Amino acid sequence: MITATVISSALFLGACSGPAAEEQLDSVLKSTFDAEKDYRDTQKDMQKLEEDEQQLFESIMSLTQEEQEEVGAQAEEAVASAKERLELLASEKESMAAAQENFKEIDAVIEETDEENVKSGLTDLKAKMQERFEAHAAFADAYENLNMQQQELYTMLQDENSTLQSLQEKALAVNGQNQLVQDAVTAFNEKTEQFNELKNSVISEIEKSEE
Repeated sequence: MITATVISSALFLGACSGPAAEEQLDSVLKSTFDAEKDYRDTQKDMQKLEEDEQQLFESIMSLTQEEQEEVGAQAEEAVASAKERLELLASEKESMAAAQENFKEIDAVIEETDEENVKSGLTDLKAKMQERFEAHAAFADAYENLNMQQQELYTMLQDENSTLQSLQEKALAVNGQNQLVQDAVTAFNEKTEQFNELKNSVISEIEKSEE
């Protein structure tokens, strides 16, 4: 039910020691990439929590009514795990916000560029990165929604008065929201790949213009 959400966001930066425009762009990309470090670092921890939570949920589902006390304890542990994931997501969002702020430095690179092809490429690169940040924001919203629904499900499992039907309905809602999260992850990865391809193209254009 809980699928590990691992997002690849590497910008695959190459060290640039060439002409001014290329050095400026590399500086912007490096500061952006560095700002995303906390975001990247959360991915492994979040995946581990999700995997452990999934095992907890499967364990809870295998318990009988006579083992309600153990159900309650494991469900409480799952709620704590979900809350910890929200804290990681908050760190991730802060990291992306810092990266977005750093990337605004590209405006100066665009302004100082005379070559029209390069200026156009840099403008496209700026737009694509904005799409990437927006895609991450959409993912974060979907993930927060999923997390809250998961917590609701775990809380329902602790309640002896919860009916099988209500649990099934909540599980269906969780699964549906999980699919939205996976779709958001895919969209973010696609934007990242498009950005990387465009970045390489722009750097190539810069190198041609300064030969």
